Amino acid sequence: MSAVIVTALLLGAAGYLALAWYVWRRRSARAAGALLIMLLAVGFWTLSYAIELSSRQVSTARVWSGLKFVGIVALPPALWSFVMEYTGRGRLSRRTMALLAIEPVLVLGLLAVPATEDLIHVYPADPAQVAHVGSAPVPDTGPLFWPHAIYTYVLMLGATGALAVRLVRVARPYRRPAYAMIVASVLPFLANFAYNLPLFGTIPDPTPFAFTLTAAVLVWGLFRLHLLDVMPVARGVVLEQMTEGVLVLDVYGRIVDANPAGARLLSRPRSELVGRQLGDLVPALNPLLSTPARGTLRSESEIRLDPGSGGPAEAVDLTVSITELTDPDGRQTASLLVLRDVTDQKHTERRMRELLVAQTEVSQTLQASLRPAPLPDVFRLRVTGRSIPARLSGPLVQVGGDFYDVHPVGEYRWAFVVGDVSGKGVNAAVVTSLARHTVRTLSAQPWLPYEVLTQLNKALQLTQDAERFCTAAYGQITYPPGQVQITLALGGHPQPLLRLRDGTVRAVGIPGTALGLLPEVDVRDDTVNLSPGDALLVYTDGVTEARRGPDQFGEERLAAVVAEAGSGLGLADGEVDARRASLLADAVADRVIAAVEEFAVHDDVALLVLAAC
Repeated sequence: MSAVIVTALLLGAAGYLALAWYVWRRRSARAAGALLIMLLAVGFWTLSYAIELSSRQVSTARVWSGLKFVGIVALPPALWSFVMEYTGRGRLSRRTMALLAIEPVLVLGLLAVPATEDLIHVYPADPAQVAHVGSAPVPDTGPLFWPHAIYTYVLMLGATGALAVRLVRVARPYRRPAYAMIVASVLPFLANFAYNLPLFGTIPDPTPFAFTLTAAVLVWGLFRLHLLDVMPVARGVVLEQMTEGVLVLDVYGRIVDANPAGARLLSRPRSELVGRQLGDLVPALNPLLSTPARGTLRSESEIRLDPGSGGPAEAVDLTVSITELTDPDGRQTASLLVLRDVTDQKHTERRMRELLVAQTEVSQTLQASLRPAPLPDVFRLRVTGRSIPARLSGPLVQVGGDFYDVHPVGEYRWAFVVGDVSGKGVNAAVVTSLARHTVRTLSAQPWLPYEVLTQLNKALQLTQDAERFCTAAYGQITYPPGQVQITLALGGHPQPLLRLRDGTVRAVGIPGTALGLLPEVDVRDDTVNLSPGDALLVYTDGVTEARRGPDQFGEERLAAVVAEAGSGLGLADGEVDARRASLLADAVADRVIAAVEEFAVHDDVALLVLAAC
């Protein structure tokens, strides 16, 4: 009997090593490192236990019984690290890892010292009282074993619960595998709990065997079924709040998620969309879905859905953008479709061709639709935006390419973009919409600002129009202790101005290459820290290029206006709360706009002010 158990354990250990090798080959995937540590920990536990059960002497069994705790105590921190990364909460901090390491260090320290090892496991001095599994001596539990066991159970159950909460939210096609993963995650706990009570007398520990099933199911679900990639993608605040329809497809073309706007555009409840082939629901999209991928942006086009062709009660004109989502190794994990209802825009364009006198009203409507109104409330910041369209002859204005946007990208993480698209009119509006919504889509990925602008450059390169290029300033807002930190990247854009609380003004950011002109761009990140009373002005070149005769507004005049703005707010006195930060943001924006309007505005003007409180 003992030989059979030892052989099974050795085969299990070999299986863990095989799974660990499989995960190692895919170590660039999210949470793969933590899963690898889990597999190695259980593998070491299983191997040590196999050698323990093959021992005939108490002295030998004692050594291997103690060594198996190396794998046991490593499991809870590894599992928590895996769950945190898998559920999108990021890696454990060093402080948390240090706290989780206290108990394992104490347990291993007690086992390493002969005078204290009996506190964890005990071999009776009388050989007749030593319990055996087959012919192998096994220890009794020491006085500190159950505190250790309860601590381990609490950590393991907490991590398993957090994993289960995430798994039950997967789309319908993946629910059965997800439920199987939940059950497999609970089995080792139940097996170990029953063994330690003990409920069945002196038997071999079934926990390593139960973990074999758990590890196999986890690796199968996360890597073969792509649950690791499909679940966190394009979800959260950005997806739910977008006015454009968003559909997420798995690698087989099935809908795994849809936001409310997407379900509304297809005139179907979300529950009826998930799990269906998009090509079967909307045949008009089949040509786009079969287009070969070209970088991250597979295709963009316009389609018309007639009644009955995909569900809408009335004919709908849509612009469709399909973006490939890939893992760090370049493998496709999902596709993201952004559907924008342009039925009204198409009708407006026809009227613009017929009624030139209505151009101003129509243009202003389109211009407003390309910028967020109102701007969202951002934690510890007050944000305001302003824009002036360039004027043609007389009172007419034309849709320009300047834009700005502020949007959440995670818990206590925000992003903003200010851009300037070349050209005017509807074509500029199309590129502006592409740039703005591509940035929103890319912001949902765990990429740094320079990577987001690099991907935007690739998206603009894929278009056929050589005039489709732009400059952009893109920043991500985070909150290290006591600060508001902005990581900023510039793609051919003017350097923003930082106004400190004392009125000092300086340019920030590293100048980079304009986007959409060259296959490769030189874009780098710069970090700007804002303290209460500081303000960051991000603007387009229409500000500094405004002219009054031969006199250009220029950067020096702009810096002087920014320094003067807010001088009457008494920022040097007392705390800068949200109200005073709002006054500062509005003062900077209004002073700049007022100064620029004294000149002739030949180009669009857009600016964004972020004031810290």
